[in-house]
Amino acid sequence: MVRRDKARLWVVLVVTVVALVFVWPVKGRVNLGLDLKGGVHIVLQVKDTAENPIGEDGLERLLSVLRNRVDQYGVTEPIIQTSGRDRVIIDLPGVQDPEAALELIGKTALLEFREVLDVSQPAPPAPIRSNYDNDEQFASAQERWKAAAEMSQNAEKVFAERASGIEGAIASRSDETRGGGETRYYLLGPAEIAGKDLKNAVVDYDNLNRVGVSISFNSDGAVAFENATGRLVGRQLAIVLDGITISAPVVQDRIAGGNAHISGRFTLDEATRLSIMLRAGSLPLEVEVAENRSVGPSLGADSIRQGMEAGLFGTAMVFVFMIIYYQLRGFAADLALGVTILLIFAGLIAFNATLTMPGIAGIILTLGMAVDGNVLIYERIKEEQRAGKTNMAALDAGFRKALVTILDSNITTLIAAVVLFFFGTGPVRGFGVTLSIGLVASVFSNVLVTRAILQLFTRRQKPALKRG
Repeated sequence: MVRRDKARLWVVLVVTVVALVFVWPVKGRVNLGLDLKGGVHIVLQVKDTAENPIGEDGLERLLSVLRNRVDQYGVTEPIIQTSGRDRVIIDLPGVQDPEAALELIGKTALLEFREVLDVSQPAPPAPIRSNYDNDEQFASAQERWKAAAEMSQNAEKVFAERASGIEGAIASRSDETRGGGETRYYLLGPAEIAGKDLKNAVVDYDNLNRVGVSISFNSDGAVAFENATGRLVGRQLAIVLDGITISAPVVQDRIAGGNAHISGRFTLDEATRLSIMLRAGSLPLEVEVAENRSVGPSLGADSIRQGMEAGLFGTAMVFVFMIIYYQLRGFAADLALGVTILLIFAGLIAFNATLTMPGIAGIILTLGMAVDGNVLIYERIKEEQRAGKTNMAALDAGFRKALVTILDSNITTLIAAVVLFFFGTGPVRGFGVTLSIGLVASVFSNVLVTRAILQLFTRRQKPALKRG
């Protein structure tokens, strides 16, 4: 065996073994689409306001921000589309937690840094009778506690009235969902820095190993942040998200460089979603949730089973036909088809692609085209044998002459698949993904795998390739 043939065989063996190790076990590693696995179905109602009226440009920007958030969250092959002029439908395959998805998608994510003008104190614990000498002292303590509790409860209303007299000020509450104790209310001054100056946001840990979000500003934001922290040394600067105060740390010193850290007793998932929302930007239109639910496979169990059975039956018929018609060459083609299927699933896992029912159709179509490449090669080999060439010479000539035709047909189909991927959505895009991966895998199998197997058979058993 010549050195080039040995190299070709080793390449096939290495690629096949690596793909097999990478893929196995395949169960649970391939993302399934909404039609096969189910997921989350969300309907957003876009609100028409005087500040942000609904328009075609606004809806396009809304869809862009939503797609950006979903893509960064790692959901593959989502369906995000408008319904009428004021609704957006979002289908997220494989997501099992509707509330987490809703938090990511539905929040405005308007980040602001504001000076704390005043802050309420939470109500103290209720008095306990055993701590007092007599009923009179206990009753007096109860009256004081009721007054403090009432003051704490009315703080939001009082701060809202005070904010109306200060230009740009707002009343805000702390995010009690973080589990950090009692709710506080803040009277906040005008925004010092807004989210529009944000350059990046990533999950990070502080020196106490608490999860949070590190943010960095652009040049304008860095200057504004440095000026604000320099002016507010020794005072509180609130970090406000969608009108709710996440945290309000005391500024210890002027902060230069445009970097800051947001901490607020986040879990890792909460910090991840917050960083995604900040990077993707705030929603350009106000929305409210009209529907939010988990959904099962959209095709139904019977349709999925029938589709899978049809795919397996079609593949099996191709394998049987090749063995009956081409005998040993057909067996070599079937081995190459097996490698093609292995490489397709390796590609799906590597690119984190989502497999849908149209994607399964794309795989079956790819197998048909791979067989078509083998048929072209085998017919060329027959022609060369009829011309009187030896088996090895006919094999080399057959592959060489069929290569151009195989590349032409696959490249033109690959162009169409790429167009489907970039301009399609949902299942159409999934079809383009599997078709693209399958075409590359089939060309590799046709050109290298089939040839390496046939050369091995020919050298070991020369009478095996009979003249046609």
